[in-house]
Amino acid sequence: MLNPVWLVGVASRLLGRELSLLRELGAGQHAVTVLVSDGLTELVVRGFPRADPAVGHELPVLDRIAPLWELVPRLVVHGHEEGYPVIVTTALPGSTPAPDLPLDAVAKQMASALARIHSLDGQGLREDHPAPAAGESAIAVQARNELKTLDLSERVLTHHDFWCGNAVWQGDVLTGVVDWSGARHAPRGLDIAWCRQDLILLGSTEAAQTFLGEYRRLSGLEVSDIAAWDVLAAAQAHPVVETWAPNYHGIGRLDITPGVLRQRLDRWIADISALKPSGGN
Repeated sequence: MLNPVWLVGVASRLLGRELSLLRELGAGQHAVTVLVSDGLTELVVRGFPRADPAVGHELPVLDRIAPLWELVPRLVVHGHEEGYPVIVTTALPGSTPAPDLPLDAVAKQMASALARIHSLDGQGLREDHPAPAAGESAIAVQARNELKTLDLSERVLTHHDFWCGNAVWQGDVLTGVVDWSGARHAPRGLDIAWCRQDLILLGSTEAAQTFLGEYRRLSGLEVSDIAAWDVLAAAQAHPVVETWAPNYHGIGRLDITPGVLRQRLDRWIADISALKPSGGN
């Protein structure tokens, strides 16, 4: 039932006017996302599995991120049909990053956007408390050991899935950040490490370092526990990283296969496992 044509019909009923499907937007696996038009304005419609709480989580976040202005979508309408939650928001100009977009440019633009996001107060949103990594892999054991080194006291508004496929691009310029249903009140290191890992999976350790340096420059903060956050992010990815290939295919990176993801993550784990959390990265 949850497919693009059906979703456009639901959104048309919620808005009270006819919408036409322009294209499906396919960077993720959780929701069905489409770009639609009423003849004058383009909108984004997302539909989630039955009883999924994502829309309920996103509504208060959209209010909180309004100061980011052009960088974020605005709520138009939300509702549900046959148990499927649906949300309609404004469309941001641009599309997923071009496959040949230099990763140095991705790193700098993502760092700039994240510094702005982290300037917002996330108090009152869902709290994130890092849980011990499951399993007995070497990286899971290391993550459990390093959990105690994290600075959990200073919290900001975090996106919680901050990777290049949740950004909108025009050429080499980031024009917006989407998919806010996971946003939380959490330590900034969570987002920083997740984006660094994305740049590693895209193929560039140098870009991951550029991202961290640019974020530090723009925020004025050292983020001294980032090595420990890198380990936690890697431990989260380790059991499932091959399943992320469709996400990268959705942004045109057909070269990033399950095998490539595993190889790049394992190499990154080898690098960060040799570092002590207190030493930074």
